[in-house]
Amino acid sequence: MSLITSACLPRLRREIIELYNEPLKGIKVKLHENDITSMCLILTFHQGPFCNLRLHFKVKIPSEYPHEPPYISIQTPVSHPNVIGDFICADILEPHDVYRDSRGYNGGYTPGYLLKYIFLQLLSFFSNNDVEQEFGYFSKITSSQLQQENLKNNSERIVKAYKCKICGFNHSTASEPLMAILTDEELQKEMLEADAGSSSIISKAKPRIISVDTTTSSSSYTSTATINDLDDDAWLHIIEFLPDRDIVILSSVYSRIRTLVQFYNILIRRQLVCFFLRKSFKECVLGVGVNVSGRPNKREITLSEFDLFSYEAYKDHNVRTGIWGGNFTNFLPIALHQPHFKRALPIIQSSLMKLKGESGNLWNSSVILKTIPSLMNTTIVALMKACDESGQSVRSKVFKASEKALQGYCLLLHLLLMLSKQFPEIITEAENKVNSFVDLDGRNRNKNSVPNLGDFMIYLFLAKNVSWSGFVPCFLEELLSRNVVWYLNKSPGLSYLEKNDYVSEYRLEETFRLSGTSLRLVMFQVAFLKMVKDKEQDMNRRYGYPSNEMSLSLLSLIKKIYAVNSWDIFFDMIDFPLPKEDCEPEVCNMLINAIKDSENSGYHQNPYTKNELFHMRRLKDPEIPTPNSWLDNKNRIVEIDLINQHGVVENLSFHPGDRNNRENASKRNAFYGISDNSYGNTNRYNNNNNNNNNRGGGGGGYRGRGRGRGRGADVYNLRRT
Repeated sequence: MSLITSACLPRLRREIIELYNEPLKGIKVKLHENDITSMCLILTFHQGPFCNLRLHFKVKIPSEYPHEPPYISIQTPVSHPNVIGDFICADILEPHDVYRDSRGYNGGYTPGYLLKYIFLQLLSFFSNNDVEQEFGYFSKITSSQLQQENLKNNSERIVKAYKCKICGFNHSTASEPLMAILTDEELQKEMLEADAGSSSIISKAKPRIISVDTTTSSSSYTSTATINDLDDDAWLHIIEFLPDRDIVILSSVYSRIRTLVQFYNILIRRQLVCFFLRKSFKECVLGVGVNVSGRPNKREITLSEFDLFSYEAYKDHNVRTGIWGGNFTNFLPIALHQPHFKRALPIIQSSLMKLKGESGNLWNSSVILKTIPSLMNTTIVALMKACDESGQSVRSKVFKASEKALQGYCLLLHLLLMLSKQFPEIITEAENKVNSFVDLDGRNRNKNSVPNLGDFMIYLFLAKNVSWSGFVPCFLEELLSRNVVWYLNKSPGLSYLEKNDYVSEYRLEETFRLSGTSLRLVMFQVAFLKMVKDKEQDMNRRYGYPSNEMSLSLLSLIKKIYAVNSWDIFFDMIDFPLPKEDCEPEVCNMLINAIKDSENSGYHQNPYTKNELFHMRRLKDPEIPTPNSWLDNKNRIVEIDLINQHGVVENLSFHPGDRNNRENASKRNAFYGISDNSYGNTNRYNNNNNNNNNRGGGGGGYRGRGRGRGRGADVYNLRRT
């Protein structure tokens, strides 16, 4: 027996038990005597180029398993593009790092792969005539009927030549012989037996004898009781001894079992195991991997996968890679249920402090609101990115991404709610911040107070004293203001503010188009908020996991979100009331006020004069009324002549800051052929525009909100919106 690490030996034993309890069609395993790290693997093919044949493999579990993949060699080396002697060239048999490259390929073995999954992959690998290769092309095993016949004859010769005493491969005198070539009838019989649940472990099974102490003689009495007379506790006890497949089958034919399985979430509970050590949530503390990057003062915390693994695997076995190869740096326990949460609490506290770079400090419950809402928001951002990249064309990818995002969101929300009961002061903190946000003066809505609107929305799960109808107007006003700088950089003419009596279709359509990503993200966030709000009891019963109905509902919502193409539908999606008819004037006014608020808050600066803005706007919106400054231009005659003659310098930045001012001035100088040294006042154009840039005062009748200057970020992240 190889010197397999003692901590990983239990995993191997669990895997072998799973292979026994849940046999796989076409797969048989024979353990070598006194050595569970060595085994024979026999694959039987009912389709493909090797149909009606058995192939023999040897499996050796290395000492560093499951960090390293099992060694698998083939003793029946049939003609195959990926078989060289006894070597099988397959990425699932190679460490993940071997296949990680700059092209983004994410193949290779990871510790999340169980033996049964690897065996299934090999079965599929040899069952297909077209075999995918490393660079994406497919290699055919045979391309004609003649080649197929020759392959079959050669393969039969090869498999007949090999015999194995250990498993009985081609040994007709073995107690349980496995002949390498099967007739159609033999193959069909074997497949039917596999469907019926015959064991995949080749061994002389010893019957288990249950001793019953009978103090009375057997009676001739015949019971008239039926299975319907068994109570729920009896059925739950029986179900505990059934493999997953049998539970699914029984549930499909007996509604009472289906109800019990669903209500007690038996199948979910069975999935709550560490993917590395295969220990259940009753034996260890389970959690997820979190990746921390960036500078200490600007840490980025992200969650990409929600594969459960144990703190033991993270701490003692240095697990830093998920099932699908995603890397992480930190471990965060999840709640699951009260006993698990109680055991995990010290690790949760330590983990949250580490995520914020405060591992050396005393526990401060405020760190909960600084981490978990951000992680919840990143799951939604990741989902929207996946939907954008798929273009909504690949339903399977969208479904997988939505299922993962909803699962992560619910698990994190469940953890947040459990922590709020343990530390009720965070409820008070959340309520105070939300109340300050909705105050009429708006002083606590700026980016210094609320850096990320998406994170902040999560506070509503804790702030029960604030309704959505009371929150959404303030939220929407701030959202529209933070979006301004991003679309002005792409369409500066929108910074020209027309009079209120002119309803600009161009402003409505162009602003919506340029804000599409940000608005879509908000619809995702609101959809998640509404979907899981007030579902706490159901989440507790489901160990924090979402229901199937929620997953299907999310798919429907994704379709609706990507079909939104106008402001009125957007406002309806986020439950913001607008007049049912003729809402365009109100929306136009909201967008104009957003530009004023953005400039007054220091979210953007205006690098153009009013006449320059009008010129750019008129090119896109010819019906816009001409301002007096353009008609009565005695003091502006030179400027207007220059505009008419040369146009307007392009790509000036609306982002505030001295660096952007200098770059804008340099672009102007180059456009007009002026030396940088001779160009005097770099702020001449920044302040000479249609808005009075009195930050906080509003100026010129505009709505000032007395807010400080902030900075933006990526449109996928509401730190920028």
